[in-house]
Order: sequence, then structure tokens, then C-alpha cells
Amino acid sequence: MKILVYEADKIIPIEGLYEWLGDSGSIIFSNADQKIQHFDNREVIRLLESINFDTVIFYIPLSIQNQFVKLVNSQFHITEWQKDNTVKFSIEDIGLIGENALSRFFDKMRLILGFSPKKECPKELEDLLNEVVENPINPIEGIFLFDLQKHFFICKSTSNALLNNLNSVTSSLYSLININNVLNKIGYVLECGELKFFVFHLTNGMISFHVVPNLDSPILIGFVATKNQKIAQLAAWGEIELEKIVNFLKKMKNTV
Repeated sequence: MKILVYEADKIIPIEGLYEWLGDSGSIIFSNADQKIQHFDNREVIRLLESINFDTVIFYIPLSIQNQFVKLVNSQFHITEWQKDNTVKFSIEDIGLIGENALSRFFDKMRLILGFSPKKECPKELEDLLNEVVENPINPIEGIFLFDLQKHFFICKSTSNALLNNLNSVTSSLYSLININNVLNKIGYVLECGELKFFVFHLTNGMISFHVVPNLDSPILIGFVATKNQKIAQLAAWGEIELEKIVNFLKKMKNTV
């Protein structure tokens, strides 16, 4: 994600609060006074839930910078931003058609600030996840770590594009803690013990979820397989690779 803040002496004629123009990875907010006054948090949150977090670029007017960043922070639990050295600001960069009337407003915009969230995942952890995913022996094609208390992704494998859009389901992943709590209660009543993991068998793949409770926050670790595999295979490999990941998290915790 990038946020590019602009100024303009004239109104940028975007219909509605925002419009998808050209490249779907670019979203422009109008600086029209009436649009700023009716800045709807719920609408923006719905928009944020649908975007590809890794690639999207927002162009926002200076007057809503603080308000917009506050919403983004609350939605994705971003705690720190870094300056983004985006210096190009052209019709070609954003994907607009040069001769199209919709593109003419673009020359009125002056980019004054660019920034993006600092990467949270330690490189060593990302490398570990990628190493597991790239191992041809196991069925695992993607791994992600999600903080159930703070509601943000700690890390995910990046060696393929499988998990690129994962940030759009943050709220859905958080709700899985309810399944964990319910099954723990059932296990207690039936004297079967606590839940170790659960597997969702989907139409075109499977996801094995493991909750790690004994860290600063409960961590949900997901192992994804999209090829035809037996549930037992993914579950077994998930258990094997889980130990490596948990050991790394504990080591990382002790060095903080």
C-alpha cells in the first residue's frame, strides 16, 4: 500500500467519494468540498476491506490526510509509516488514458507527500516460511501468521502469489478465535483436551489452522494447500513445520 497526498487549486472532478480509474490498483479521492464533508467512515472501511493491500495506491487530498490515515491504521493495525520516494506523478503511472476527458484533472494535482507502512515481518521469519513453501516434499503452498489479539498479519509466505489478497479478510480471520474457544469448551466437557488444530476442506483446496496461545498474543498459523491432497497429509506436515515456526517466534520474543 502507498498513500500519496496531493494538493490542487481546483476541484478534482471525481464522481462520488472515490472512483476506480484505469489501473484497479489506484484509487483517487476527490478534493471537492462536499465530498470531504461527507467523508463516510463506513464506506471507506468497506473499500479498505476489498483492496489488495500489497499493491494499492491511494491518492488523497491534504485536507483528509489525518482522517484517512487514522482509518487505515485502525483497519490494518499499522503502527509506523515510512516515507515513500515516489517522485513520478503522471497519467501513465496511474494508468489513465491520456486523451480521455477524465484524465485532464490529473494535471491539476501536485504530489506533496508519499508514504507506506513499514514492513512488520522479520526477513528471517519470511525466509523460513518461504523455505517451507518451496519444499517440494510437503503439500504446503502458503503460510500466514495472524495475531488474534491485535488483528493484524505478522507475516506470510511470499514465494508465490497465493496469499497476495489475504489482507482483505482480516475481520474474517479474527472471528476464527470463536471456533477455537468453542471447540476447547467441547473438548473440556468430553474430556478430550484442548483443540490442537482444525482443517477446512474447501472446493479447490484446504487450510489447516493452528492456534499458538503461549506467546504475547494468541497467534493463528494457517497452512494452505490448493492441490488435491488428503487432509491427513496437510495436517501432518502442518504439525511438523509448526514446531519450526513456533520455535522461531519464541526466539524472536526473547530477543525483543
